[in-house]
Amino acid sequence: MRGAVLALAALAGRALAGTVEVEVRDLGIDQASGTPVVRLVEKGKAGRELPIWIGPFEAHAIALELHGVAAPRPLTHDLMKTLVERLGAKLDRVVIEDLRDGTFFGTLHLAGPGGGDIALDARPSDAIALALRLHGPILVDEELFAKVAASQPEPAALRLWGLTVQNLTPEIAAFFELSDEPGVLVSDVTVGGPAHEVARGDLITALDGEPIRSVGELRERAGAHSGAVPVRLSLRRGHRELVVSFVAD
Repeated sequence: MRGAVLALAALAGRALAGTVEVEVRDLGIDQASGTPVVRLVEKGKAGRELPIWIGPFEAHAIALELHGVAAPRPLTHDLMKTLVERLGAKLDRVVIEDLRDGTFFGTLHLAGPGGGDIALDARPSDAIALALRLHGPILVDEELFAKVAASQPEPAALRLWGLTVQNLTPEIAAFFELSDEPGVLVSDVTVGGPAHEVARGDLITALDGEPIRSVGELRERAGAHSGAVPVRLSLRRGHRELVVSFVAD
């Protein structure tokens, strides 16, 4: 019996070794599709983000819990929480582990009254709503970050740090009298934003010393940047080369 318990513990350890813990950063709407999106952010140094598109009912359940609003009558996830507690179980963890054909897959791990692990297939949206109510950890498979990034189309433009940037085409380069040097163009700057020292028409050539060749590359590098470290952008402004540093909000 003791050997079986040790074997199960070893399996659980291997499963957890390939995951990272995340927290729910916020809930928004995808402007392109009108679909709710819950944004998960890695805890710790890297701060990578994982957007998950969810349904309106699950979004409502998550929003209520995030804002501490109690429903007049128990919702489905409130009922699930009560069932888990009344049966003497505990939510050990939620694992979001795969993306197949545009659908995310997850597993709820409950610790039963006897201590055994009960694994239940679950939609990540339901699992997240329940994890928030039961204060259980949310884990994401390490490989899922790269898989989601690869599945997303290259954006034509991107808004971050109060900047709007876009890929540099030959026509745009000619208009702004820019060279053929790789980089992304700053097309707009928010007054008072984190990167307010950057100017419209600047060419971002590197982030933290690493070359930037496209909007998609900037998005990926920015997502992996540690929030505790100032952002360092290398710019070309006319014939001058500049470096601007700032702390991202």
